Amino acid sequence: MISLFESIYPYRRSVSPSELQFMLKLFQQDLKTALLEISYSPEDKIFLLLNDGKISCAYLAKEDRITRRSLLNLSTLFQDRDHGAIRVCELVPSSFGAVKTILEQSHSSNTFPSSTTALPGIIQKWQANPEPSLVHIRWPNAEGFVFIPGNHFSARQYVFVTEGNSSDSAAAVSMFSHWSETEYTISQYAHDSQLEIWKENSLQLGFSLLIEQVMRRYEELVGHMLSSKLEDSLNRLSQAQSWGISIVNASVDDVHLFDSIDHAATAYRTVLDLVARQISVVIGARLFDEAINVGMDSLGSPLRQAVEDNDLVAALAANLIRG
Repeated sequence: MISLFESIYPYRRSVSPSELQFMLKLFQQDLKTALLEISYSPEDKIFLLLNDGKISCAYLAKEDRITRRSLLNLSTLFQDRDHGAIRVCELVPSSFGAVKTILEQSHSSNTFPSSTTALPGIIQKWQANPEPSLVHIRWPNAEGFVFIPGNHFSARQYVFVTEGNSSDSAAAVSMFSHWSETEYTISQYAHDSQLEIWKENSLQLGFSLLIEQVMRRYEELVGHMLSSKLEDSLNRLSQAQSWGISIVNASVDDVHLFDSIDHAATAYRTVLDLVARQISVVIGARLFDEAINVGMDSLGSPLRQAVEDNDLVAALAANLIRG
């Protein structure tokens, strides 16, 4: 049976069905962001992902099989169940992609012990792989996650979790390098094109890397001032739509937990459409097309396939102002 954050959040509280419902209402009021594990036996568990108090994902774990369940009939998960033991693991939204991947993939493809000093070299080595992967690191009193896009792109979406504290972005990268515990176990969850979660991951990674490369090319051509204005426009769009997507210095931070891959693709197409319209006005459609093509060619097969399968760039040509 899968276990997450066991050494960091080991405390379990026995709850009746009515107590569980009361706790969920409190979590909603408190806008809690966490992974909840409700155990009815060692081989029978329910996992809930809360994002600002809202249940975003639900999973039923029976023995070694974990299945994602629809939120439309969530009450059926708790039917005919008596007391359970609840464990609350407080997280940051940027950890959700990693947690979802582990729950939906269940078994890693590669697990081994290592030393903290060797971690940067391991990550760098895996960056050269042609396909993306998720890396999960477990120290005795901390856990870390990082997505590796593959195809020589730098690792991204670092998350570092200790009891009562979760860090992401630059803070997490620093914790990876300077954590005091010298030994850990590392697991790699390799890309699997048959899994829905990897279709989501590949789309998110492909979108982020494509936008970053186009933005960097745009800044090379027009300078930092105009590039910053475009970033401001994109961030205003994300804020207006309540998407957890931000762009700073041509780097994309996407921590939004979309309800489905279709919703994610719709949001990403909207962002790309704004990028296309504003950039093509300044540099013309031909140079924008070149930037898109170069960016697509660099992605590697899995990420490029995800971008193409979800039509992120196919509809752009009709909206460009031809120069």
